[in-house]
Amino acid sequence: MNLLAQIDRQDVAMDIMTVTARPRAGIYDERAAQLGAHVIAGPATGNPLTFALGFVRLLRRYGPYDVVHSHIHHFGALALLLARLCGVPVRVSTSHVDTHLSDDAAVGGRYWYLTAMRAAMQLGVTDRLAVSPQSARALFGPDWQALGTQIMPLGIDLQALSEPVDSRSVRAELELPAAEPVLVHVGQFRPEKNHRFLLEVFSAYVRRSGPAHLLLIGDGALRSDIEQQALELGLEERIHLLGPRPDVARLLLGAADVFVFPSLFEGLSLALLEAQSAGLPCVVSSGLSAASRLPGAAYEAVPLGSGPDVWAAAVSAALARGRTLPTSNPHDIVHGAQTLRHFYLSAGTLH
Repeated sequence: MNLLAQIDRQDVAMDIMTVTARPRAGIYDERAAQLGAHVIAGPATGNPLTFALGFVRLLRRYGPYDVVHSHIHHFGALALLLARLCGVPVRVSTSHVDTHLSDDAAVGGRYWYLTAMRAAMQLGVTDRLAVSPQSARALFGPDWQALGTQIMPLGIDLQALSEPVDSRSVRAELELPAAEPVLVHVGQFRPEKNHRFLLEVFSAYVRRSGPAHLLLIGDGALRSDIEQQALELGLEERIHLLGPRPDVARLLLGAADVFVFPSLFEGLSLALLEAQSAGLPCVVSSGLSAASRLPGAAYEAVPLGSGPDVWAAAVSAALARGRTLPTSNPHDIVHGAQTLRHFYLSAGTLH
């Protein structure tokens, strides 16, 4: 969406295909249409044959396209191979996450799935992009540099993160007490985001330091599990599942006091970059890429194995430090959009 707002459709026209087992209207559909993009409900990935038939049908219906750009991790290789068979000249894969530890340990069906997707990638891709060296290695292998992979972190909307926000009105809207600390997390309810541990950290913080609130922004398959865990911890009144929101920047600026991010792995998290850009003190997993840290930001890396109480103490220390704006920020979507625009136009002349 940030890219759509920055790239002139008369110059580079972009459509968006979502991949979901349950197509439904999304919170960005109306805005995407206003910006001139089709939002296409793509086929689910559960059955490769069904996906292939549906993907080719949609590609032919809405195309022809000059570029198909996949942001799906391994399975996106199948989409690119299909795009090649449909005659799309430029087929791009961007890696967003660092999964190399689990991928390297894969056995059985998972091993053969990864083998098949790597073969499909070799046959289908024309251009490889990644948000960080770690994510490049995860998807394209240890020889990612020799393959010509470009590191291209596209960035965030810094203008939205500099808008004035009335904190009292935002907290009142969310029914949050003005005097109690608010922790926030932004991310899909997926295993790698480590929500269960996050709730344990929050429980430890409340036990050690007193009343507080936790905002969970996002959605996903594990949401019901997290709701159940909140009930079991007796914290259902203090854990607020807000779902996907188009106003994340406003919530970071007006509602939150500290950003807590215990991910098992990431590539280059835009949510973490946004939190630092909003000046929030951040308590994050120590294993994340160094590229995730902005110069001068209030950023504390904590090992996941250190346990909830250590994390809770780090949250307390972060709250005591308060907000600190980074001294510089290279991740501006305005620059990122122009970089991608130039890439699309130049790629079209090379293939």
